[in-house]
Amino acid sequence: MLALAAVNVLGAVVFGALYAVAARAAFAPVALAVGLLGVFAAVTALWVHVEQRSRALEPLRRIGRVAIGLAAVVIGLPAAVLMPLFWLESHLPLEAVPSLNLGPVMALLLVSCVLVVAANGVGAIVTVALTVARRWRSHPPG
Repeated sequence: MLALAAVNVLGAVVFGALYAVAARAAFAPVALAVGLLGVFAAVTALWVHVEQRSRALEPLRRIGRVAIGLAAVVIGLPAAVLMPLFWLESHLPLEAVPSLNLGPVMALLLVSCVLVVAANGVGAIVTVALTVARRWRSHPPG
């Protein structure tokens, strides 16, 4: 469970960093799309690799591990990033608050979380396909 959560955090950080660098450096949209696809494939492959270590567990436990690992990141990462920023905003003088510019931070978190959820979904589909293929090979029909 912690390993899946770590993969999800890594994915969110890399997605957010790539998106932020692309916005700041004015990447071409094609370059951003290629970068996001590459990172998405890498995060999904890492997720599948980590999840496959729990093949011996029953399916319900595997689903629970995935759900808890994903929920921890989707809830915990925005809380860990935004809570200190909101605290800082409440302690700064009113003139300094606009310089925090929380909108882009929230947008990056949203995009990162959506991409992590998508990587988990694709990873789950790949994991199910690998499990079916493995069982098919060990017990061919007929």
